[in-house]
Amino acid sequence: MEHRCGTRHEVDIAVYARSHGGVVSSIGFLRDISASGGFMLTQLPFPLFAKISLRLVDAEGNFGPRLEGHVVRRAPEGVGVEWSDYVPDIIRTLGTAVSSEKESGRSEADDGVTSGEVAALPFPAPRLP
Repeated sequence: MEHRCGTRHEVDIAVYARSHGGVVSSIGFLRDISASGGFMLTQLPFPLFAKISLRLVDAEGNFGPRLEGHVVRRAPEGVGVEWSDYVPDIIRTLGTAVSSEKESGRSEADDGVTSGEVAALPFPAPRLP
């Protein structure tokens, strides 16, 4: 049964995932997002109900916005995450960008973005000190 709230958007976004305890961290990839959550590919065994923080990572390795949530599903290839805030602003922005791209017929080949890169995402890429 589908428990998702909102439309699911397929994405390929690199993220740096960290448990709130700070003990577990890893690079992963968001594969789909919706207003209420998303699915992240990761090899780390985040436990169910673990609070996690995801930082979007652009193609140059710079960190973007942070998403907070908790693990609601585990699968061999990753975890399902429910956002702490209903429809975080960045998810609304990403969903709109993905929908617009599909409606206009644009593809990855059109903008030079390849799988795993997030250079075309609508967020500024701050430089780390």
